[in-house]
Amino acid sequence: MSPKSIARTVLFLILMAIMIVMVFGISGQVIKYGVMVMAAVSSGEGVSGTENAASIMSKTNEFMASLSIIITALVSIFVVKKYAGSNERVRWEFLRRMFLYEILMAGVILVLFPFFWMLCTAFKPAGQELLFAKPVGQEQALDNSAEQDQASLHGNPFDIIPESPTFDNFRRVLKIDSKSKSMGVIDPVENKKNFGTYFLNSLLVSTTAAFLVTFFSAMAAYVFSKKPLPFKKNIFIFLLATMMIPGMMFMVPQFFMICKMGLFGTKWAMFLPHLASVFGVFMLKQFMDTIPDSLLEAAQIDGASEWQVFRVVIIPLSIPIILTLFLLTFLSNWSNFLWQLIVTDFENPLSITLPVGLALFRGQYVSELGLIMSASCFSIVPVAVLFLFAQRYFIEGMTQGAVKE
Repeated sequence: MSPKSIARTVLFLILMAIMIVMVFGISGQVIKYGVMVMAAVSSGEGVSGTENAASIMSKTNEFMASLSIIITALVSIFVVKKYAGSNERVRWEFLRRMFLYEILMAGVILVLFPFFWMLCTAFKPAGQELLFAKPVGQEQALDNSAEQDQASLHGNPFDIIPESPTFDNFRRVLKIDSKSKSMGVIDPVENKKNFGTYFLNSLLVSTTAAFLVTFFSAMAAYVFSKKPLPFKKNIFIFLLATMMIPGMMFMVPQFFMICKMGLFGTKWAMFLPHLASVFGVFMLKQFMDTIPDSLLEAAQIDGASEWQVFRVVIIPLSIPIILTLFLLTFLSNWSNFLWQLIVTDFENPLSITLPVGLALFRGQYVSELGLIMSASCFSIVPVAVLFLFAQRYFIEGMTQGAVKE
């Protein structure tokens, strides 16, 4: 064998070893997480449910390990077969691409690890969220019943997936556990102070704000882009200059305006001061500048009014950038904590939004981390769904220059 062939073979073996470790680790964690979710959901509430879930996890350890080995073996066979079947000329390209994929896989693991940690912590019993290591010798001092009670306290120091999962955190957040149901019968008002109310409030506020900001920004951008206006350029530069003012400077006057208007503690107060988006106007204007004026002139010759030109010509051609602004505005209002905290009336629990509601799980002396993580799992669903269905338009709106004349 030539030195190049030996070097190529050694490099392939090294990359292959790294790939095997990654595939085995990722597949093992994914399989174990799926089993953990099924065990937690199928078990009951309280300590007995946690013990049942722990029993299911322990009984399926060998199955999970075997399945991970099978998946790793199949992937390894596929890669070796592809490498052996390739020509000598393209094997260096194959190794380069394999190295690139492994780097990307490592980056994905690094980025998604906090998200995975959140999903795992949501299934941990109360008080065990940050406990991973198993104390040595502690079990020897306990009797049999105490050992069963302490089983949920122990875990693998190298594995963030709990060995004794529970679904109680999600039940408490959604108030579907037995204790919350009994409290709801006694105090119906207290039953309304739950995650579902916070979620719906945030969904309503974020959706309304995103729609109105997008609509107003689109109309303003159309004027600045396509209509004659005295001192249009100077006005636009002045608006852009306001973007350099920190947003914190607006909070005090905005708060006094909201109080004077009698909107404190209402949903209107959470997004009304932010409907004028200079960033949105700027982004839409830059996109609309690429739309040919001849299309607008043709529509006007056919007798279209200004509103018809805006609705029939401008809006359809600007859909990618409009959806991009809608997503960005929705995400900004969905995660806006400080302003919503300032204008929230805690005497009216129906006005509390999700960011503020999540903070209520954190007390003065203790933080219910499991409840926070389980609620956070639900809070990312709308954003994930929006990006899943609109990611094509999002990428197109950020990169494409609309149509060309």
